[in-house]
Amino acid sequence: MKNASGALALLAALLLGVPPLAAANDSVFSAPRRLTQLEYIHSLQDLLSIPEEAAREVAKLLPPEADTGDFDTIATNQGISGLHVRGYLEAADAALDAAILLGPRPDPEPFLIDYTTGQMAIAGTLDVFGLGVVRNLEDASVIINETYCTYAIDSRWYGFEVERAGEYRLELSMYPWQATSTVVANLYRGTAQGTSASLDEQIAVWDLADDSTRTESVITYLRPGDLLAPCVAELDTKGANPFVFVELGILLNESDYPGEGIAFKYLTIEGPLYDTWPPLSTRSVLEGIEFTETGDIRLTRSPEEHLEIAIASFAERAFRRPLEAHEIASLVALALPFVDEGRPFIEALRVSLAAILASPEFLYVPQVYYDGDLDDYEFAARLAYLLWRSAPDDELLTLADRGALSDPAIVGQQVDRMLEDVRAWRFVKDYAGQAWRLDEINKTTPSLSFRYDAQLGKSMELETQLFLAELIKNDLPVANLIDSDFMFVNRPLAQLYDIDEIVGQDLRRIDVPAGSPRGGLLTQGSILKITANGTNTSPVPRGNWVLGPLLGTPTPPPPPTVMGLEPDTRGTTTIREQLDAHRTEPVCNTCHQLIDPPGFALEQFDPIGGFRTNYTPRLPVDATGVTPSGRTFDGIVEYKAILLEEQEDQVARNLILQLFEFGTGSALEREDSGEVNAILNELRPGRYRLRALIRAVATSNIFRRR
Repeated sequence: MKNASGALALLAALLLGVPPLAAANDSVFSAPRRLTQLEYIHSLQDLLSIPEEAAREVAKLLPPEADTGDFDTIATNQGISGLHVRGYLEAADAALDAAILLGPRPDPEPFLIDYTTGQMAIAGTLDVFGLGVVRNLEDASVIINETYCTYAIDSRWYGFEVERAGEYRLELSMYPWQATSTVVANLYRGTAQGTSASLDEQIAVWDLADDSTRTESVITYLRPGDLLAPCVAELDTKGANPFVFVELGILLNESDYPGEGIAFKYLTIEGPLYDTWPPLSTRSVLEGIEFTETGDIRLTRSPEEHLEIAIASFAERAFRRPLEAHEIASLVALALPFVDEGRPFIEALRVSLAAILASPEFLYVPQVYYDGDLDDYEFAARLAYLLWRSAPDDELLTLADRGALSDPAIVGQQVDRMLEDVRAWRFVKDYAGQAWRLDEINKTTPSLSFRYDAQLGKSMELETQLFLAELIKNDLPVANLIDSDFMFVNRPLAQLYDIDEIVGQDLRRIDVPAGSPRGGLLTQGSILKITANGTNTSPVPRGNWVLGPLLGTPTPPPPPTVMGLEPDTRGTTTIREQLDAHRTEPVCNTCHQLIDPPGFALEQFDPIGGFRTNYTPRLPVDATGVTPSGRTFDGIVEYKAILLEEQEDQVARNLILQLFEFGTGSALEREDSGEVNAILNELRPGRYRLRALIRAVATSNIFRRR
């Protein structure tokens, strides 16, 4: 068990009713682990049957997670404060607001934005000119510059306002204008910022490759205050300056501007959408209650009986275990005074439901507080929060009810079932985001000298996620993390990777082309971007990524007396020459012998992952090096071959240790090394296939007892 974080964790346990920190021996303790923000979001989503975006809105009421450099599941790093307690109480009410929807069904009549008559689509006069909309055609309005999309054509100018949060169906009709190449249409969600807009969230993106009209639809979540705006990307200006044409309003006919644009015809917005009314979220919370045709409740029993039915059902799902009669009675007792006062039934019920959502039984994941194993219900929760980042479903709880989760064979079957479920995508995203630092993809903004945009960044992130999902789906060896014969690309990524004949924005699996340096994690744009500063590259952060997230053998930070390395923009010294100087210092040499080889190999890639042979026309990239084992290499392809031969076991070991920490909320101790070695020995003949590895972790003694 992990050392306790101290008085704060103990105080939190006492205040919130979490089982107290208990000694397994004289010096080793277990710390209570609360749900991470992502686990909280998905728990609300599944428990209340609300959209994920609605749960994310609720979670904004909570304090942000502290960035400790470890997994956010590590219990001793989490902490708790009065701010958390207040946030959970407010969030409980907000969650119930999102779930319980009664009264007449909202009218989902479509709202039409007709861009042929929009008042912001008038060219030629600056006072009314819709910046960005440069021509009002008979059947569309044309945009030629993506910079001005935030000013011109968003939905507020056409009278649309989101009155009720929910999921909406959007339909956008458009076609290329004067285009001789593939152009890109985007649809953004944002908020008003004075006369402009903050378009922060890209809802959809489409390639437009011919002159035909294209109508696309997408379902998205909208909140009051949201606006919608189409935009453009990857337009060829044909040497003209679109700013001049737009700002001066001189584009009076098609021949004035030689460049490309996109003509938008209309946008329809329909919603909020509900399959039934009252919606599933309301029905899941109000168990045992009937509804009238007008969407109001109808009580068929006494209020106390209805409270018992609804509260017992909700609490057992929230607490992830059966409840004793006295526990249900205590929760019902919170609501009865409101019933006795004649308050509305829903108001009384919400008191108990909010208490459940703010209870430590909901907010904390079961841990081993005393010697022994987790019981089957606690184990079901641990397994579900590992693979689904959420609570166990009915099948897991039924197996726990029968005591069947003590059987490793049944647990293994459940692992396979859960990994086939769509909810496993949550594990893929969260694990890759934290273990491989994919969550840092937007921490740097690449220099304008690189052809980088938000869609390329999203494609990079999705490439890595799909890659991990493929390893799990097909139970492929972990060696693929070092090098693989397949990859995922769409057109933007293919252009970055110098791969021909890839069309469309959808990522798909392809074989790594002959002669390409790609394959594996190290050469993916996401990893190469997060290990650069957006303008320059350095072997140190990239080498440290290989040693840390991939191999699990990070080097210590440099002593405070050692100066950092900065690329010499004057070109008088190379980064390699600066590193040579570092290695003359004994305190630096030990670490740089490990850091520099992978860092040098990865210098073949620029700050966004494009392959290069030169920094400047006169300054070639030197990607040669010598590994700690004394083997020489020239470039990333040769380095990956050496890494694959020498470090496959270490990659697998690191992955096992990461999964244990991610899933249990505590780091392993020395006494766990025997079982870790046993897992490695068991998986070695199959070259550590990834699904088998996850199954071995989940069925281990460590996973149940740590």
